[in-house]
Amino acid sequence: MTEHEPTRRSADPRTVAIAGLTTVAWYAVPDVVRPRWARALAKTVVATTGAVLTVTSTAEGREAREGVRSLRDAARAAGTDADGLDVVPSSRTSTLPEAEPADDTVREDNTYAPDRDEPTPVPPGVVGAAAAGGVVLATALAVAGEKWAYRRGERLRARGVRLPHARVGLALGALAVALAAAEPYLWNAEDR
Repeated sequence: MTEHEPTRRSADPRTVAIAGLTTVAWYAVPDVVRPRWARALAKTVVATTGAVLTVTSTAEGREAREGVRSLRDAARAAGTDADGLDVVPSSRTSTLPEAEPADDTVREDNTYAPDRDEPTPVPPGVVGAAAAGGVVLATALAVAGEKWAYRRGERLRARGVRLPHARVGLALGALAVALAAAEPYLWNAEDR
């Protein structure tokens, strides 16, 4: 899909089911597996299975595979390999535009003002710092959420509740189902 093409899709039931079942299985692992190392291994299996099922059996997975294929074909057509390295460097001429002088240097017409009406680009360092900050924030929130869910399950276990982590998983799985079902409608909201 391009940004100009309207997105008219509804929730894929397979995506919704995979999101819910994967979430329930993820959070129910401590009820089945006690050693911490084994829980990590079991959660890796659950996440990998969910990802494989999503890519192989949902509409979003088909779109992702088509996107990867089109990128691969475009890279091959441009004469690059999968790593982005030039396959035939001597057969291509440079298609890069001529470098413009910096705004504070004297130009041929003896002016210092920029010729462009474009806004000043954001420095790459700022973009990198913002991306790193976003990753750190997302990771911190994910770790805090995981710790909360585990502690909640352990509190239920201490009260003698049977399958306490599975109960937490059912609540979070219901939330995952709701979000997976709502996601296409959120994208379609701009077209209404």
